[in-house]
Amino acid sequence: MNNSTELSRTEKKELFLARVEEGKTDPIVFTNRFLYTFDPRVKENPHIPFVLFDYQRKLVVDVCDAIVNGYDIFVDKSRDVGATYTILAVFMHFWLYDPGSNFLVGSRKQDYVDNRFGLANPDDISNKEESLFGKLDYMVSKLPSFMLPDGFNMKKHMGFMKMMNPENGNVISGESSNSNFSRGGRQRAILLDEFAFWDNDVTAWGATADTTNCRIVLTTAGIKPSKAKRLRFGKDGEEIKVIEIDFTQDPRKNKKWELKERGRRSKEDFAREIMRNWETSLKGRVYNDIIEVEVGLFPYNHLWPLYVSWDFGLDGTAIQWWQVDPITGRKRLVESYDKKDQPIQFFFPFFDNPIDSTFDYETYDLEVIKRVKKFKKAIHYGDPDVAKRAYQSKKKASTREELESVKIYVQTDTKANDFFTRWEKTKVMLRSGVDINDTTGTQYWLEAMQEARFPQRPDNSQVTTGISKPIHDWSSHQRTATEFFAVNYKGEVKKEESATETPIKLDPYA
Repeated sequence: MNNSTELSRTEKKELFLARVEEGKTDPIVFTNRFLYTFDPRVKENPHIPFVLFDYQRKLVVDVCDAIVNGYDIFVDKSRDVGATYTILAVFMHFWLYDPGSNFLVGSRKQDYVDNRFGLANPDDISNKEESLFGKLDYMVSKLPSFMLPDGFNMKKHMGFMKMMNPENGNVISGESSNSNFSRGGRQRAILLDEFAFWDNDVTAWGATADTTNCRIVLTTAGIKPSKAKRLRFGKDGEEIKVIEIDFTQDPRKNKKWELKERGRRSKEDFAREIMRNWETSLKGRVYNDIIEVEVGLFPYNHLWPLYVSWDFGLDGTAIQWWQVDPITGRKRLVESYDKKDQPIQFFFPFFDNPIDSTFDYETYDLEVIKRVKKFKKAIHYGDPDVAKRAYQSKKKASTREELESVKIYVQTDTKANDFFTRWEKTKVMLRSGVDINDTTGTQYWLEAMQEARFPQRPDNSQVTTGISKPIHDWSSHQRTATEFFAVNYKGEVKKEESATETPIKLDPYA
């Protein structure tokens, strides 16, 4: 006979079913009562009941409100605070109980969206859980079978990058970053996971506006300029609700944890991943003189000479359009552009050549082409390596030969090509004052020049030789193209006053 303090089997069943019914209308109850997360770092039992912390409960409320009322949110988070699991739990609740709730989840690589079907051992949860659909798959697999939709079959309805509800028709689909992300469907909400690291971020963001009323950006701080960073700090004037999740809100992360993480990460990694710092370290900056530039309305002047400076590389090409006031000699950066992994022929339309339909030009590419098409013929400066074979050249010709075929002739001073000479010339140019026409491309240039830095040795390093070159990273092509302009331009300046207009100046660090 049961003790009076114990519930009978019937009472337990009734209480459980009552909680199930409550969970159908309350995603917080649903998550706390029925979902699990997987953490392979917990060796005793990696299957952990998903009991929401206070900040996660608030995130559930915020995400639900954004989905129901149709507006965009930006979740700026520290690493490993369970935000991805939390948002996917909300999506799953809508998927189960709210007809007409189709969702799209995206990340920068396909394996981060769904890696389940390429695994040597598909039952190895510790591997598949790393992807978005791996997390969804895991949460669904832990639900009681009677809570799943009528007719639901894991093999049939949990396909590659697709999760179907046969009872109400809801679908959660997945897609990796690409120039046509989200086109071809309508979604109740879209999750853009780790958006600060996407390659096609600008195009994808523009496309999602026509696909859904609710875009959810979820990301840690990025390491380079991005659409995510511009959204986070309101650079483009778009309305988006920013939600900050700091590691200090997570009760698992105490001072002992913080000290441990500081000891096992670089200072920059800790600042970005844990402290949500969107600015990289200023230590070892190549060009402190960048503070001397003026950013504002400094448009193309058809009366002034035009110079184009290039940096070519297998991993990217940078192009900058420079002008010089013929009276004062003051430099002006009118426009800047770069692109990764494209052959030299891709860039021909930027210089009044026909657009080649074999290439995929994004909206931003076409906007820049239209803007610079009105510019006059320019003097071109660039890398002496322009003589090397062009990247993906069909004719096995050099980059120089490919450019000359469309009447672009790149000049370079081979005697002044070492980094030290370029560095000294660029510092002098920046100190003398440079005007930056405020565009998306020149803002990217500004961040590249701000973030270019020399490698830092550990404090206990015994090496005494000097560091000769900056780190090669995303900032390198913009930095080097600027150096090629500084070292090659040798124009004369008239000793008269300029009659140019007074520009509208903006704060480059605002």
